[in-house]
Amino acid sequence: MKLRTFLTCKILTIFSLTCVLESNELSFPFLEVSHSADRETRLNLTDTADYYSQAAQDKFVYMILYGLLGKQDQGYYLEIGAGNPINTNNSYFFEKELKWDGVSIDISQGYAEQWHAVRNNLLLHEDATKSDYSAILQSFPKVIDYLSLDIDEDYTDVLKNIPFKDYTFKVITIEHDFHRYGDRYRKQERQILESFGYHLLCSDVSISGFCFEDWWIHPSFFSSSELSAIKSLDLKAKDYTQIIQALQVALE
Repeated sequence: MKLRTFLTCKILTIFSLTCVLESNELSFPFLEVSHSADRETRLNLTDTADYYSQAAQDKFVYMILYGLLGKQDQGYYLEIGAGNPINTNNSYFFEKELKWDGVSIDISQGYAEQWHAVRNNLLLHEDATKSDYSAILQSFPKVIDYLSLDIDEDYTDVLKNIPFKDYTFKVITIEHDFHRYGDRYRKQERQILESFGYHLLCSDVSISGFCFEDWWIHPSFFSSSELSAIKSLDLKAKDYTQIIQALQVALE
């Protein structure tokens, strides 16, 4: 999916001020939707599919990859901190609806039996801070669609072990729990990801007033016009519902 003509500054200003309005009250169709039946079917999932993440992380990733970038090939994810195999899970939607391949990691075996009953993709029961990610990702392509990191503390220890020099992730959602720890993890997370060229698109995502995550993209997968347009959206320090609503309006 490609951007239409470059937006004027006036439109961008109006959009940033009104991004939290209902989608039927404002429309900026700066994205050109493909007429491919397969593409149209996938885009329609934005409204019709069931999503499972606690704060719509799966819907956000879907909208970026399929709505903005027009993804059509096989998808891959690495999920660090899996928890329940369905409820509040960030990868279930992609496995169930889009048949992605992926690996999930969780230190607890509490959901092992339930996981294997409903999921096909691999779940590893291990300490994510000590995982050998080079070995885990050995069969993955060098470009991976989605990295989800949600483990409750030790976030930076995990980041330091992921081979970012060998693998690039299109989208990353990473917990920092600023509302609990302040900058204990957030600052270093940002330093690490910025050093590998990632762009912080949605900083300090909140849920019910609690600031808990950052959502990142890698600019190399976006055209200059796509990147300019998405950076123009006011997605910083927002509740996740506002972020999804702003993207929904932009993709109409």
